[in-house]
Amino acid sequence: MSKKNDISIPSADELYKKAKKLQPILLKRAEQTAELRRLPDETIQDFKNLGFFKILQPIRWGGYEMDPVVFYKVTSILAEACMSSAWVFSIVAVHNWQISVFDEQAQQDVWGEDNSVLISSSYAPKGIAKPEGDGYRVSGEWDWSSGSDHCDWFFGGAVLDPSVGFDSFVTLLIPRDDYEIIDNWHVYGLKGTGSKRIKVDGAFVPNYRIHYLKDAFLTNSPGNKTNSGPLYKFPFGQVFTHSVAIPSLGAYKGAL
Repeated sequence: MSKKNDISIPSADELYKKAKKLQPILLKRAEQTAELRRLPDETIQDFKNLGFFKILQPIRWGGYEMDPVVFYKVTSILAEACMSSAWVFSIVAVHNWQISVFDEQAQQDVWGEDNSVLISSSYAPKGIAKPEGDGYRVSGEWDWSSGSDHCDWFFGGAVLDPSVGFDSFVTLLIPRDDYEIIDNWHVYGLKGTGSKRIKVDGAFVPNYRIHYLKDAFLTNSPGNKTNSGPLYKFPFGQVFTHSVAIPSLGAYKGAL
């Protein structure tokens, strides 16, 4: 355990031990998780209490700001017991990394009053965004937003200008009051992930809540000015793609 800015930061080994101790609890809840078609509230609270969501969160926001390898290892350990639980954890927790490279005001909007607030996502460019004032008027429906029942914000993909393609591929940050969760998650695999549809109808998204994926890949995002540590200098693709791959590897190990 170490301290930075009066925040007690556990060692990697301490987090691994906590994840190991949680395994039998996740196994016991596996049937309930499948029946609910989302994670039990207790599981999300366990992840919060054990500090797992803080691994990729900046120290200045009360997080641990640790090596992403620690995050992936914790995810893998959880997946050995319950892949649905690990999947939701990994997908939702990695958003703490992405919001950290958003504009500072967007970070304030999400964490200013409660630094434990969570974000779900669906990055497929399903959003229709029309310029309006200092932002865009957005509508659309996005599928597969894992863990959405437990989140107060949503990351939705959109292409602002199809004529320029990737350069206008963005992530939109939208608050819970501006979207509807549609319960369409009726599947055989990963039942407990609650990967439901998100519907937005005419929500206004200010420019500071828009993150250009080209900036994320070039590590030239607005948040890099305030969160300047090495963790936030990775390209987005490297951080996110590992977060969706690791749960499968952990589940495979658990099945052996």
